[in-house]
Formats: sequence, C-alpha cells, structure tokens
Amino acid sequence: MKIAISGLGRMGGQIAKKLQENGHEVVAHNRSPEKVDEAKAYGATPAYTDQEVVDAFGGQPVVLWIMLPADVIDSKIDEWLQLLPSGSTIIDGGNSDYRGDATRAERAAAAGVKLLDIGTSGGVWGLENGFSMMVGGDKSSYDTVVPVLDTLAAPRGGHQYFGTNGTGHFVKMVHNAIEYGMMQSLAEGYRVLREGPYPDLDLAAAGDVWQQSSVVTS
Repeated sequence: MKIAISGLGRMGGQIAKKLQENGHEVVAHNRSPEKVDEAKAYGATPAYTDQEVVDAFGGQPVVLWIMLPADVIDSKIDEWLQLLPSGSTIIDGGNSDYRGDATRAERAAAAGVKLLDIGTSGGVWGLENGFSMMVGGDKSSYDTVVPVLDTLAAPRGGHQYFGTNGTGHFVKMVHNAIEYGMMQSLAEGYRVLREGPYPDLDLAAAGDVWQQSSVVTS
C-alpha cells in the first residue's frame, strides 16, 4: 500500500521504516531534511515539502500518517487540507486531545478528506516487536488501512477499531495514564530498594532480573 509518513521522529521514523521494509511504498516527509535523507537510504520516496508529498501520489488521493506533537496538530492538519485532493485520508497517530477530534474530522470532511485518530503505542521497540494501535473514525477508512496496521502490528502488536472520531485517542489517553502509574510504581520500588535495610543492593541487577519474565516486566 502507498502511504506518506509525515514526522520522522523516534516513532514516526520506525513506522516509515517498518512499512517500507515490509512491502509498502512509503513517501517519507519531515520538517528537517536529514530525516528524509535517512528514509531515502532505506528505499522510501523522499518528500522534502508538503507539495512533494501530494505530487508523489500523482493526483490520486493521499493516505497521510502524521506523527506530530499535539500542540501543532490543528494548524498542520489545516495546512494539509489546503493541499490534499478529495478522497484522501489523514491519520493522526500522535497523542492529540481526543476532545478535538470530532471538530478536526468535520473540518477534514468539509474538504472531502477522512480523518482517523490512531493512538499508537510501542515506543522504541515497535520496529522489532510491533505497535499497539487504537483507532477511531470512519470505519471504511479503517478497513482500507488495515494492511498497513497489520504490518505495523507484527509480530506481537495489534490494532482495534473503537468507533467514532475521538475514541482512538481516548483509549490511548487512558493507556498513557496507566503507563505513567506503572512508571511511578517502578520509581517508588527503586526508592524502597535504595533506602531499605540492605544498603549495597545492586539496583541495576534488580531491574535486569525483573525484566526476565516477571510480572513487572517493563
């Protein structure tokens, strides 16, 4: 499947590489050209400007996955809506506020574009282990991009469709809250080890053994 990835940071770059290396045709786009050069080196089609992304699809509808911070997503989507042909699909894969997804979807629909909110988890291990993706938005658009999601999920990730715009980011928000609670618990556990009755405990060794099939694997 042909797809553009805009925002080649730690996760966006992995998404682009995983797709390109597994049979998809990736158009790689980023604000700084160095990341685009890296993607070009592993076979992706480079796009150094927004217009080059659109041009790479030869006038056909674009499937565009955006991985950008929440504080710029509204303005950037509006910029893309000025360029994308009718029938295109925008995927917001970042941690955008779910409460704005319905409005963003309405603005996209007015331009003839579908919007999917796909909360994406997997961190720095996603390339190897697979990503977990929580999807909200138009069901037919979700069905269209399932081949991309299946590739990104392999070998141990997954994806689920939850309903209308906002549901994907909402499920991801709750996921993040759980994650932060786990991180806090780990931090408190290390403090107990450090300040407990055995001053010479090797904290790194404890962390290492905890990652070997224990119930607190991180």
